Amino acid sequence: MPDILDQDEVDALLKAVKTGGVATGEVEAGGVVGRAEGEYDFKKPERVTKEQLRALQTIHEIFSRGFSSALSGLIRAIVDVQLQGVEQATYGEFINSLPNPTCFNLLHVFPMDGTIVLEFNPEAVFPIIDRMLGGGSDVGTSPPGRALTQIEQRLATSILERAMSQLQAAWANLEKLELQLTASESNPQLMQIHSPNEPVVVIRFQATIGKAQGTINLCYPYRVIEPVISTFTAQTWLAQRKATGKDAAELMKENLGKAALNVEVYLAESSIRVSDMMDLQPGHIIQTEKPANSEIALSIEGKLKFKGKPGLFKNHKSILITRSIQPGEGI
Repeated sequence: MPDILDQDEVDALLKAVKTGGVATGEVEAGGVVGRAEGEYDFKKPERVTKEQLRALQTIHEIFSRGFSSALSGLIRAIVDVQLQGVEQATYGEFINSLPNPTCFNLLHVFPMDGTIVLEFNPEAVFPIIDRMLGGGSDVGTSPPGRALTQIEQRLATSILERAMSQLQAAWANLEKLELQLTASESNPQLMQIHSPNEPVVVIRFQATIGKAQGTINLCYPYRVIEPVISTFTAQTWLAQRKATGKDAAELMKENLGKAALNVEVYLAESSIRVSDMMDLQPGHIIQTEKPANSEIALSIEGKLKFKGKPGLFKNHKSILITRSIQPGEGI
């Protein structure tokens, strides 16, 4: 047990502090001087409680799942958006942590009548745009060190629209938000819309597109979301988790259902000599061993999936699907 100071020792310690013999805020014991624990940093006040941070984490886990599905449907490739963390900072610290150039966007939030930031690092936005323009799965691993062109910015806007839709859906059970894109900029230092000392909550995500990985940041000024998060309780965010968990599969199905797929139908297969192929003319007939009334094969994205019957539907060539293809079954 530590020794208890008597009155003479207390008086001597107070005198030493007053004369500068012992620095204020430091404790000397056994010849070792150390700073007292539990100090509070007034430059970085923590406005958000742990319970509120957990609620924000739950909301944005839902957003990340929905946004992953929406982007996958947009570019017809797997996109994985994972929540990396929820942290408190100042607006100045957030701005200084961003690359330049980047894809920096201001979103006005109704009914709170405030502005939040949604930022895509170049490593995240360029691979998505490359895929939208027809690039392969290996593109975008080394993004160009420049700002988005006008055409790329228009494509980025379609990405932002999906992000805003999913963000509104993630908040829907707690607050009906309406988001509107008001400005986009490549240099974050030019967007000093808040005081550098303004407390903010930063939500960080990592997006994986093929071989590329990039960061996505959401920045909420505390004064903008304070009216909402002040009502958060443990029951609130647990109810949000339960309510949205059962709808995650339906949400993914809805988003992926909008993706376009290539469908091909194989009538038959046969082999001919190259010389015969060179002599083919319109009107020539290629005879196969397959009867005219046989089932034909249907493939989706190059994979055989179904068998069916050819026909006409409203004067268009069509196929009536009759069954799923069996393992090992060919055309």
